[in-house]
Amino acid sequence: MVKEFFFPKIDKEVVELMDKSSMKSIKNISIIVAVFESIALSVFILTRENIGGKEWLSIYSVLFCILTCLAGYFFTKFLLKKDSLDHIQAVLLNSLYYSVMSIWAMWSSYAKYVEDEQILTFYAVEVMLVCFIALRPWLSTLFTLGTYTIQFAIFMIVDGADGINVINYFILTLVSAIGMCVRYHSLHDTSEAAIKLQKSKDSEIREKMDILRAIADIYDKVNLIDFVENTEMSVRDTVQVKRSIDLPTQTHTILSTKIRERVMPDQLEKFIAFTDLTTVRSRLVGKRLISDDFVDVVDGWFKAQYIPIDVDENDVPYRIVFTTRNVEDEKQREESLIRIAMTDELTRLFNRRSYEEDLLAYQQQGLKKNFVIFSADVNGLKKVNDTVGHVGGDELIKGAADCLLHAIRNKGKVYRTGGDEFAILINTDDPQEICREIEEYVTAWHGKYSESLSISLGYASYAENEGLDIHELEKKADSEMYKSKTRYYEKKGIDRRVSTK
Repeated sequence: MVKEFFFPKIDKEVVELMDKSSMKSIKNISIIVAVFESIALSVFILTRENIGGKEWLSIYSVLFCILTCLAGYFFTKFLLKKDSLDHIQAVLLNSLYYSVMSIWAMWSSYAKYVEDEQILTFYAVEVMLVCFIALRPWLSTLFTLGTYTIQFAIFMIVDGADGINVINYFILTLVSAIGMCVRYHSLHDTSEAAIKLQKSKDSEIREKMDILRAIADIYDKVNLIDFVENTEMSVRDTVQVKRSIDLPTQTHTILSTKIRERVMPDQLEKFIAFTDLTTVRSRLVGKRLISDDFVDVVDGWFKAQYIPIDVDENDVPYRIVFTTRNVEDEKQREESLIRIAMTDELTRLFNRRSYEEDLLAYQQQGLKKNFVIFSADVNGLKKVNDTVGHVGGDELIKGAADCLLHAIRNKGKVYRTGGDEFAILINTDDPQEICREIEEYVTAWHGKYSESLSISLGYASYAENEGLDIHELEKKADSEMYKSKTRYYEKKGIDRRVSTK
């Protein structure tokens, strides 16, 4: 137990952390003492009318203390800038600082003692050294006992140590020696706990990094953003390099800045807002992830995601992962499924479902003045089905679809709403011209099973019927189409009670 107390075995990592803590203590106390002694020296000089030999001796003494503290401050500051701290240098600095400050304290107190004054400087310095110097217990005990013994020997030479209470002096010696040892063990325990905690965190981070690397192949890019260290790091790189993030001035990572160079211009503002580092943490609070889809001008659609890895007690993430993954194939499949759901299988026109959804959209958005609904129906379909078969009927339906598509082109949308029923939604100022173009294509059409094609056509324009809503316009277009069909059958001399189509 005694051996372990005076000669403890300590891990290298703990020793290094203890040395850094000790250096920081010396640096802080040195600058504090230097400032305090400088103020005291200034006051001393300003309050003296005459400065004689005694006063100069005091001035030199304080100046020595100030210079020693400044030297300790700058030297420790220099050592702490190094990536690794040499243990021998740390021990030598602690020993030298202790020795020089103790010698100065003994010299200052000796001058006071000769004049029958209290040796408060010696006690004050030794107490300070107990609190801020960290040397191994056996070494600190030797330093303490040696310092107090030398000081007592000086007092014995002066007046047989009559000016001090011997019992109190030796009790203080013992307390100082114990204090130095306790200070060392306390620093050791604190450093050891800090190292264990850091190792635990590092182990946890390594485990998470291993998991990230394991799933990294799923993503094109995986970037770890650490808001504790203010760094970003690509997980997919063979050699992981942490790059600093200057949060006061940097709002985006290097990765997101590079990606946005290829984002479609019309999505750029949205992407910049999504990848803003100053808001991403608040946007992730209470969420498993946030994501959005963007278009790369070269590779197509990609999905960007932020995933929290570690969160604090307020559920605010302090380590997050930014991933991107190309989803062009998924988007194409999704669009294909949508097209299938919205497309008529025979004609490849938009189907009834698409038509009804578009009617609802027009109703909600409001109609423009040049909005027009066309209603179209194939004439004579039943006769072709009965004489040629459904293959002939399908030919007529596809022929009608082709004629309507060629006439409308990209000016509107054409729908197959029933067996041989079609609708057109379009914005045009001249619906009659549309009718003429449709009629031209219909007249020019010839099929394998049928020589000709006939379509009954009707329309209703919002410009001519502003009091009607979209459903009333639809009914009016149907009504006009049926009038056209009636005229067709009357012209052909066909009794519609026998043949309705």
